[in-house]
Amino acid sequence: MKDPFFFPGFFTSFHVWSVLYRNADKGWVYPNHKHPLFEILYCESGEMSEWVNGVEYRLQAGDLIVVNSGVLHYPEAHEDSRYFNFHFDIEPREVHSLFHRLPRPIVSAAQPPDIRQELRAWMDRLIGLFPSAEGPAFTQKLMLQSAMLQFLAFMLEKIVIPDIEKGEGATTSQRHIASETAYLLETCGGSESVQISALADRLNVHRNYVTKCFKQVYGISPKHYLNKVKIEKAKKLLQESTLSIEAIAETLHFSSAAYFCKFFRAHVGSTPLQYRTGVKA
Repeated sequence: MKDPFFFPGFFTSFHVWSVLYRNADKGWVYPNHKHPLFEILYCESGEMSEWVNGVEYRLQAGDLIVVNSGVLHYPEAHEDSRYFNFHFDIEPREVHSLFHRLPRPIVSAAQPPDIRQELRAWMDRLIGLFPSAEGPAFTQKLMLQSAMLQFLAFMLEKIVIPDIEKGEGATTSQRHIASETAYLLETCGGSESVQISALADRLNVHRNYVTKCFKQVYGISPKHYLNKVKIEKAKKLLQESTLSIEAIAETLHFSSAAYFCKFFRAHVGSTPLQYRTGVKA
């Protein structure tokens, strides 16, 4: 028989903002965005990517990714796919802090086989709570909340806390500096040196420390990160707009169209015009 015990009460609030279960055609891309919610993307079939702060995380069928609140991200379908996606928030705020202490998003493909299998089983379980496209009844919503809380507890116990206890990765301060730098590079996309200097002044740290933090978190320098951002923006403009090569070069802050073409070919392997028309180099 257990000894008598007592502990103070506790409060947990879980808010499901939206749930999507739908098909995505090959080539579908959602605009780059950020919001104060957690987001989980589960690729049930096909092949997709989630871009988080300019870094691509590839998802095969059965893979999922957990996107932290407040980061730039967007999904992309590389072939006809079906995905399950939901946005949520949770109290207490300590949960946010734990997830944000991780050096990178949780991706199921990077987990051991047993954890990966359990994550997939959780996704199948959550999808199964939606019997039709009309949406869940009230009791099913309660079961969804209950299941999501159990799922979060599983991730915290099996993934988040063990990774934090390893003591690997950047500090909270370093991740904050790196995230702010990534956001600035993503949204402005101009001169890397000027932007980092301005951000360093705003954060009251030396620009060399900004670069050090960035490399610690993202594994590449801000300059290389900016190059990746510019290439992705250039690809989208070439595919989705009728802007001239000169106009795209100006939009992306290149000194000339000729330099833009040279830069694009070095990173992609074809000229901007060849990429736009689908002509192989």
